[in-house]
Amino acid sequence: MKKISKLIVGILFSGLVASTSFAGEMTVTGGATATYTISGAEQSSGKNIGISNELDFSANGELDNGYTWNYQVQLDGDNTSNDDTQLVIGTNYGTIGIYVTEGGLSTELHGVGAMGPGFDYASPATFQTGYDVSSYSNLQYHLPADLLPYGITAKVGYAPDLNDTTQLSAKGTSGLPATQNKGRNLTMIQLGAAPVDGLSVKGDIAQTDGETGIGTSGSTGGEEGISANLNAKYTMGPVSVGYVKGGYQPAVASGALTQYENNMVGIQYDVNDSISVSYNVDKSEKQVTQSIVTGAAGTTKVNTEMEQQTISVAYTTGGATIGITQADVDNSDYTVGKKEKMSVISLGISF
Repeated sequence: MKKISKLIVGILFSGLVASTSFAGEMTVTGGATATYTISGAEQSSGKNIGISNELDFSANGELDNGYTWNYQVQLDGDNTSNDDTQLVIGTNYGTIGIYVTEGGLSTELHGVGAMGPGFDYASPATFQTGYDVSSYSNLQYHLPADLLPYGITAKVGYAPDLNDTTQLSAKGTSGLPATQNKGRNLTMIQLGAAPVDGLSVKGDIAQTDGETGIGTSGSTGGEEGISANLNAKYTMGPVSVGYVKGGYQPAVASGALTQYENNMVGIQYDVNDSISVSYNVDKSEKQVTQSIVTGAAGTTKVNTEMEQQTISVAYTTGGATIGITQADVDNSDYTVGKKEKMSVISLGISF
């Protein structure tokens, strides 16, 4: 993993040697989405009316050696802070990206859903799906498009400090090293392919490095974090089907290991150019391995499966999309017997 991270840095700086740039142009895009949401436990639901804050400021241009560049900063949080930024350089040898909480490589979403893939669009619960470099400041390298047959793509990303989860200035630092019990850095690889018409397959694997206790004298129970996902989406005419299989083990300094096994499936039917309906079932099983008795030999596993069923309907007309989504969760937040619901009515306009 360390060799991969050094390779990314080497490619990055060798591709940017003394190149001036031509003047580019800037555009502003975004969307306005208003929602009415009812969410919470069945016996005590909360209600809210909200309007999204989503703006993308983008600029692009060309260096004098023929390389291209694209810059983007986003405003899409609860306030007007810059929270996602990227600078991407296109070369003859692939793409180099510098990202701040951007550039996701995780494939835990299959992309099937009238309003969005199940829990990712709306959920009163929190699903644990694994690591993604887009949660941190990171560097990436992507192989050139169309280099390999069957639409095969390859991308690698490296986050040098897992503390860097917010926007930093050009000379800013996080000040402290990443908390060791979640690893100090993260390396991630994504592969994809489109072997036949209508079918896309993607997979990713991510691993932390530098968790406390690994390789040190007298350490007990320390484990690096690792996650992996494999998804497939197939579209034939108006019908799309998606499936994801994933696993996730967070880094721990010592003590009980926690693992998550995820299975997500969705089906979408486009009635016509204006109306789409979808149904998603998302399952995530939490497995906690712990000692039977403190200090005694042997372990036991406690398993809890959370399941969400989501139904969505979307109607698009004249540049506007009206959506209705209903999500029902059993064992919400991996708590046995906890049931929650979420209903979302939305009006979205893109510009």
